[in-house]
Amino acid sequence: MISKYKKLMNRGSEHFYYVGATVISALVHFVYSVFVKAHIEPVEYGMYSSCLLLQTYMAYAQLGTLNSFNRDYPQLIGAGDDVKATKYRNAVFTYIVLVFSILTVIVSTTILIFNKIWNVDDRYTYGLILCAVITTVTLLENFLASRVRIDGGFRYTSIVLLVELTAVVLGILLIPRLGYYTLYIVTIISMLIGIVMFYKKGIADLKLSFEFKLLKTIVISGIPLLINGLIWTIVNSIDKFVILGFMDAEALGIYSIAQMAFSYIVLIPTSMSQLFYVKLGKIYGATNSIDELNDSATKYTLIISIVISYVVLGAYYFMQPLVDWIMPKYSEGVASAKILMIGLAIYAPTMVNGNILTILKKNAALIRGSIYLCVLNAVCSIALILLNGANIESVAIGTGISYLLRTIILIIQLKNEANTNVVKMINASIVPVLIIAGPGIAISVFVTNIFLGFIISAIFASMVTLFIYMKNLKEILRG
Repeated sequence: MISKYKKLMNRGSEHFYYVGATVISALVHFVYSVFVKAHIEPVEYGMYSSCLLLQTYMAYAQLGTLNSFNRDYPQLIGAGDDVKATKYRNAVFTYIVLVFSILTVIVSTTILIFNKIWNVDDRYTYGLILCAVITTVTLLENFLASRVRIDGGFRYTSIVLLVELTAVVLGILLIPRLGYYTLYIVTIISMLIGIVMFYKKGIADLKLSFEFKLLKTIVISGIPLLINGLIWTIVNSIDKFVILGFMDAEALGIYSIAQMAFSYIVLIPTSMSQLFYVKLGKIYGATNSIDELNDSATKYTLIISIVISYVVLGAYYFMQPLVDWIMPKYSEGVASAKILMIGLAIYAPTMVNGNILTILKKNAALIRGSIYLCVLNAVCSIALILLNGANIESVAIGTGISYLLRTIILIIQLKNEANTNVVKMINASIVPVLIIAGPGIAISVFVTNIFLGFIISAIFASMVTLFIYMKNLKEILRG
């Protein structure tokens, strides 16, 4: 019995380390974000959110190389093709270092020229330049983290993630002195810490490689994934564009509470999905079986569904008193945050299922689904503003609807492209959220006392998990 327990713990330890480190990181960044909002006015935070759009779209200059790497490198490792895997990672590393170093200089120079001509607010000018630097160091850190994780270094990646949090301590000290610009500086320092720590395991054996034929193959292979990612980025930016178009930077600053809630909570299912993505890639590389891929994805999806249900339930109850207490200037954004959290609860479990289309290289299906979603998100957000007036709640509802639509579209695509069992997929993704988190959200409407409502909801959720899903979870852990 003891030996079985040890075996189970050893098998799952890297999972717990990585997800645990991500949860700790999310909590620390959440506390830091609360501290920031207590010192930064909504207008300046709105400026910061606007500048981050440069980072969001500049990152696509990687032309799909990272997308290809994250999909193909695990399969090469799983298939035992170490020679090709080495060439692959060298080519991607070379592209990122050279292209983004040059691009950062070009973008920064262009921004300075525009500032001279149009006399733009310096907070925008230097914020955008710092975002260009952030893009470069972040992409390099992300590549190194992916490489180390795929090579089996989930535990070490977890350690790096925790050490990077020391930059947050520095940020807390600098915010009262430097204010607005600290938001950018902390990210840069955090990424540089990661790059230095990944040197031995991630950079030391890499070489600059100018195999343009291989790089061309990587780019061509990754472009469809890049396009899909770009469309998804547009989807996730639509709420910001709509607010800036129909309202102002201050409204965007208040809406940042909703963005903050979404961003930090989604880190948990995202980190779990990244872990499972690597495993799915290796499984498919070793077996070349779609059935094995579907079965494994269903098991992993159930885990994420249960975890996100509890996370969203807790956040849904305690966000309002927390914001009212610490960040009263942003209280008007809580309703929007709750709406986005409901959409997130439905969407998050399907992250694993979406990886099936990526692994099978069903690029056309990925792009079609994302385009549909992009159009629907824009139409819903704008239509609700026209019907209900220019308020951030209407934008949140439109965005939340888009996540529900994304889930429906994905279910249809997986049935058509990978012959996924629809009933199994729904039972593993949507149903757990509805019966674990759904009743708790409904209880909050009728029970006005937050703590009493949460206790009742938590007890109900625990009973559902214990009596319906405990057997499934034990089987998954044993496997």
